[in-house]
Amino acid sequence: MRCDSCLTHDENQVASDTPIEQGSNSRGFYGLTGSLWRMALVVGLAQFSMSFWAWEFSIFLEFDLASTFGVVLQKWEIGLVFSVGTAATIIGYILSGTIADLIGRRNTMALSFIPMSVGLVGLRFAPWWPIILVEYALIMFGWAFVIIVSSAIAADEIAVTTGRNSARIFNVVLLPAFIVDGTSPIAASLLMDLGYGASDLHLVAGIGSIVALMATLAFIGESLEKKVIDKARAGPVVTIRGLGGDFWKFTLAMAGYVIIYRASVAYLGNLVVGEWGGISPQMYGYAWSGFSLTSAALLSKAGDFADRNLKGAMVATLVGNSMLILVFSAATGLFALWALNITWALPIALWIGAEKTLVVRGAGRERKGRALGTYNFFIAVGSLVAYNLGAFLWEAWSSLRLVFLFSGIFSFVMIAVLALALRAMRPVAKAEEGTLGTAE
Repeated sequence: MRCDSCLTHDENQVASDTPIEQGSNSRGFYGLTGSLWRMALVVGLAQFSMSFWAWEFSIFLEFDLASTFGVVLQKWEIGLVFSVGTAATIIGYILSGTIADLIGRRNTMALSFIPMSVGLVGLRFAPWWPIILVEYALIMFGWAFVIIVSSAIAADEIAVTTGRNSARIFNVVLLPAFIVDGTSPIAASLLMDLGYGASDLHLVAGIGSIVALMATLAFIGESLEKKVIDKARAGPVVTIRGLGGDFWKFTLAMAGYVIIYRASVAYLGNLVVGEWGGISPQMYGYAWSGFSLTSAALLSKAGDFADRNLKGAMVATLVGNSMLILVFSAATGLFALWALNITWALPIALWIGAEKTLVVRGAGRERKGRALGTYNFFIAVGSLVAYNLGAFLWEAWSSLRLVFLFSGIFSFVMIAVLALALRAMRPVAKAEEGTLGTAE
């Protein structure tokens, strides 16, 4: 997508340290302001730093390290890599939300790319055990900052305008990221077909993270006014009760679902390339691209649907995810891989906007960064448990198909728990559907 098609005429100026203009209800292309499009395009650059290699990383750990560098990892060691990365993500989530509230979004975003670039370059030149644990941790620590700060910028913009269509806006700001996520595995697969190794992908991604750092400083303005930052500094750094009871009901129920769901999904590439048979890493990469590009096409409409019924959309997306996990446990072949990946795009597109809106709708502006960071902290803790659970079951059963079957069946139990939690939350009035709370 060309940048000049994303920004309205009077918003094409380069952002500086001046706060983003707030309070306007006007929307540009696809319903986003120019400042949000600038942020979205920078996040697209950041997404390249992950998408160019992350789709293949579990395969890299199991197969490429051994064939290229002579490093043979056991299954528990592969699980440990993801666990350490998740632990770094947990730290990044909780720190980034707090730091972004206290020093501003722009500065926090810029800081994120430093550990990412160091870790990615390290994966290219020193992918040895146990150094790889530190390298992957650095990448995930920085990426956690990108995730939280980009969401916080979108929440800031929504909160000072009409607050309407929040799920749609949360979705559409990720449009460049999904396009990049869809095209990056294709480009990476083509490089691998030309004879480049999986480790070379990490170097290219490292260069991309440096470009994203420069773009952040050049194009992203500060989305928090000084008075809001001062209010955040004046209040408690850690807030528990300030996030509200509904926040905790939703967060804990989602963390339970994630434990079961991600016990299998983290090892999807290993299932497809390994136990399915006949699927190369490149084929898997192309199918990943099909998923991301389909998601990009669905983001706007999925956001509109979620805005009409946030709680219903959240339950529907989790049911869809769990059903697809069950199908993955039994399917095989290239056609099934493409069909399942493209189908998966709809529940994921629904998930994004509904989840973020439910997380931040009751938090004051000075607490939205911490609400996002705290939520993702608990989700990451659940993921840490999930990765170890999945690795343990994989080792015990010697079959990822059984792990996916387990995950698919028991995730429905957690969906029931989430449905009860949503029912216990404050009802969303009809006029409030699709809005983001601006409570102070």
